Amino acid sequence: MRIQTAGTPKVMRNLNEFLILDQIIGGGPQSRADLSRYTGLSKPTVSSAIAHLIERGLVRETGRAENTQGRKATLVEFNPKCFYTLGAEVGGSGLRIALADMGGEICYYKQLAMPEGGLTETVCQDFLVQSIEGLLADSGISREKLRAAAFGIPGVVDPADGSVSDLVAPLRGCEAVLARANLARLIPVPVVTENDVNLAALAEYTSSGMAASGSLLYFSIGAGTGGGLIIHGEIYRGLGGGAGELANLMLSAGRLEDVLSTDGLRQLANRMAKEYTGAGDTAHLLSTPGGTAAQIWDAVRRGEPLALAIIEAYCNLLAEAVGSICTVMAPTTVVLGGELGSHGDILLERLESRLGGLHRKPRLAASSHGDKDVVLGAVQTAVQLAFREMRA
Repeated sequence: MRIQTAGTPKVMRNLNEFLILDQIIGGGPQSRADLSRYTGLSKPTVSSAIAHLIERGLVRETGRAENTQGRKATLVEFNPKCFYTLGAEVGGSGLRIALADMGGEICYYKQLAMPEGGLTETVCQDFLVQSIEGLLADSGISREKLRAAAFGIPGVVDPADGSVSDLVAPLRGCEAVLARANLARLIPVPVVTENDVNLAALAEYTSSGMAASGSLLYFSIGAGTGGGLIIHGEIYRGLGGGAGELANLMLSAGRLEDVLSTDGLRQLANRMAKEYTGAGDTAHLLSTPGGTAAQIWDAVRRGEPLALAIIEAYCNLLAEAVGSICTVMAPTTVVLGGELGSHGDILLERLESRLGGLHRKPRLAASSHGDKDVVLGAVQTAVQLAFREMRA
């Protein structure tokens, strides 16, 4: 809500409405009498302001108060459907986008494959614009109802100016398109850009109900690797947004991303399968170049000896990485995310046993939101931005 600076009756009305709306947003459903008492405004002033806020769609009446005596007062609450926000995850192979109301509830969601044949700046930009316009059209929500947007970017996002670097390979060359200033020009609404893993970490932190004093490390492993660190409820970005770039951490077997990524797991399985002397079809399957990580996880769940041996070896490397990171960062909680997060049933117990010697052992968990972690963090960030804009 924009407040004019001149001392006119209209300005005073805006100030009063701002004060009342802020109280409703922070305090939940309240009666007009409650709002008069909390804000110090007269009852006629509160009633007039509420009428105008209802007319604008910002608040709505909802039920009756539980009075013990007399006529039950009508409660008013913030209307989360007054505006909407956009949360997006821009990935190397696809785009996930969601429209959410001001309560953070996702109303419309789409997952789209990136255009084939290589991405140029023009192709990338057109694809983003068309995808967002398509989602708005499908939802029936007008552009005027959109109040803020947040984008998860698979690279380093400089918090100072929103510039982007170190993008994943399929998106390289699109740094200018994904810069905050350009995205804000394309939509146009207030925009936040953030590293994708940071947003996933924020989503997990929020849903975990952790104490504000706690810290959470989101360790994402899939085609690539990355980390997001939340300290006291805030994303820790580091110098130039470079915190959490774990790919180059050196383990005993080599560079972290080379040995723990999906490709690293396939290579490990390929080597061990070629040396395996036991019976069964799994060895032949995993020793071929076309063997997939999914086949390894499936074989583990079937209890096949070779696959179990591969995962035990993989968990040794994973524990080395987590242990090294925790020795430096000492987070309260470590969440396994990315593709790895869907295999907590296999990994968590094994990882727990290997980290028993840590002086400060974190709580271990697997991602609770699956492949929507980044989008949920983006929606949460966009809603916070929209509220800040309303209060500005």
